[in-house]
Amino acid sequence: MNNFKLFFIVFLFGSNHLLSQVMENKLVNEKSLYLKQHATNPVDWFPWSDEALETAKKSDKLLLISVGYSSCHWCHVMEEESFTDDEVANVMNGNFINIKVDREERPDLDEIYMKALVLMTGSGGWPMNIIALPDGTPIWGGTYVPKNQWIQVLNQVSGFYNTRKDDVLEYAKSVKEGVQKEGLVKAVPRDDVYNSELQIDLAEKAFKYADKVNGGIGSGQKFPLPSMLNFFMRYSNEYKSKEMKEFVFNSLIQISRGGINDRIDGGFHRYTVDSSWHIPHFEKMLYDNAQLLSVYSNGYKVFKEDRFLKELHNIYNFLDSKMTGDNGLIFSSISADTNYSDGTKSEGDFYVWKEDELKNILKKDFEWVSEYYNINQKGYWEKDNYVFYQTVSDAEFASKLGISLAEFEKKLSKVNLSIRKEREKRVHPIIDNKIIFSWNALTIRGLVDSYKITKDQKFLTKALVINNSLVKNMINKNIIQHTNSSFSSVLFLEDYSYYIDALIGLYEVTFDQKFLNFADQLTVFTNEKFKELNGFYRFSTNQQTLFADSLIDLADGVTPSANSVMNFNLFRLGHYYGNKEYLLQSKEMINNISDNLSDRVTDHLLWLNNSHNYSQKFYELAISGKNATSKANELMEKYLPNALIAASNTKSDLFLLKDRYFDDETYIYVCVDNTCKFPVTTAPEAIELMRD
Repeated sequence: MNNFKLFFIVFLFGSNHLLSQVMENKLVNEKSLYLKQHATNPVDWFPWSDEALETAKKSDKLLLISVGYSSCHWCHVMEEESFTDDEVANVMNGNFINIKVDREERPDLDEIYMKALVLMTGSGGWPMNIIALPDGTPIWGGTYVPKNQWIQVLNQVSGFYNTRKDDVLEYAKSVKEGVQKEGLVKAVPRDDVYNSELQIDLAEKAFKYADKVNGGIGSGQKFPLPSMLNFFMRYSNEYKSKEMKEFVFNSLIQISRGGINDRIDGGFHRYTVDSSWHIPHFEKMLYDNAQLLSVYSNGYKVFKEDRFLKELHNIYNFLDSKMTGDNGLIFSSISADTNYSDGTKSEGDFYVWKEDELKNILKKDFEWVSEYYNINQKGYWEKDNYVFYQTVSDAEFASKLGISLAEFEKKLSKVNLSIRKEREKRVHPIIDNKIIFSWNALTIRGLVDSYKITKDQKFLTKALVINNSLVKNMINKNIIQHTNSSFSSVLFLEDYSYYIDALIGLYEVTFDQKFLNFADQLTVFTNEKFKELNGFYRFSTNQQTLFADSLIDLADGVTPSANSVMNFNLFRLGHYYGNKEYLLQSKEMINNISDNLSDRVTDHLLWLNNSHNYSQKFYELAISGKNATSKANELMEKYLPNALIAASNTKSDLFLLKDRYFDDETYIYVCVDNTCKFPVTTAPEAIELMRD
């Protein structure tokens, strides 16, 4: 509804009539920023609810389910073109019951309809628009559709439903069966599925998709894919693959130098539309930055590249200054678009620069800065705008300027500060201050991993603040509230899986057993609420309103599968507590995923990473004595993906530490399945025993 039309309504009927017009859209009382952004659309949107589903069944109207999120650029483009248009709204309101879904509030709906969309079209994305039967079974799916084409789709599908309903029902049945098959996993009765030969084959199969020039996976748009980077980092280390190791290093460098990295404020954008990491889709998501803390921490351990260490501080500063709420929890995202007071929107305006702007800010420094950040054809985007893009290392550039690296870094920092001050004067993109529990849990893990290598207290302090606030505000007797924007009785596996991992992480740096105990408590609860007969976990506790009986997600994408994380949780807790049931369940899961791995290895790279815990030796480093935690601190700086550490400065009843305390000396026990070599007293000796 445009501004003129609103003014005309007020002029004719007064403000009370205007209020009634707005209230007709049922999103007006929702807390989600994304849903509120659609609350004044002329489309008669429902939130996902029993009311919407019952209305569809009673009227025998098709459902139109539109899924997106507040920081999604193309979601807002489609809103402007179609959902604010009266002509489109008349078609939608006349033929459909229209439902708007925030994918971040309802990841279960997003997941099950995304599976259907991929099944129907071969690809997915947002906005995701699904046309479904009144019971929710999809019959058509698409992403962004231009206005005129959208009207054609709506008329054709509704017409088809009215004239050839039997054909539509038959197609819906096939879609439903296809989605259900996605959750079927065959049991593998063999005891020992994985061996070095198979894992070499799977790793080489995955590596065929690697971009050896630019880094990352594929030859088109690029996502960081932390599970992929972590796998190749581990594999290249275990199997001494020079080519894969160089690929990981190059990927991390290119991501750090590329336009995907906000060099002025810190923080990474979601992905780039090109293969060389240059032009980003400008939204910033918490889950990317949380995981990249872990990736760059591991990268520094392996490569000792100072730039990777700097990225940890850059991400931290971004999260702390731009994304942290009053209660210490981290917001979900920052939009790609800038919204101006005249009602216009523009993608990326906050982040891009024109040449004249930079000349005015930088004065005499412009010449070298323009060369460093490629304010030239190489860094050009569109409409005379440039995205900062580094193609030469800092050391090379410093040498070219005839100064030391330290002098150059100081010079660059000063320039970036000047640019940042000027950029702060711009209209800022909207921050979605929704708190998503699982993404905050990922952030705890990232901060913990950063602390391990930096020993900078700020990382640990922030991790503990987030944890305390999650416990206080979003957990009640094992019940985890997924977001702060809506309360739902639905529980989501990712909240439990990622948080159990975060609690294990907090133990890894504090060695306070209360974190392990809480992780174990939530694991028992997770097994009660989510575990299926096939040993895997369903996506959520909500099955009754989904069109498929059970939703199980096993694929590792931009975030890891909650099942693969849960597999590693069970494995580690099994070792910490000597819990054979956890270890057996973990092994059954890793065996049963083998066919999926062979069929689609790049979609299951955390699973493949986990499989090495079974085919290679996995070490338990038990440290007991008055100086246990200080020796543990030495070991946590090492890259040890095939080990866990338990430590206590006092006597402990923890399975790995029991009866191993002596007053006169601190011992490090290097064990495999609790069978230990003769204890040693220094970290280098322990590392040597692992090499032997």
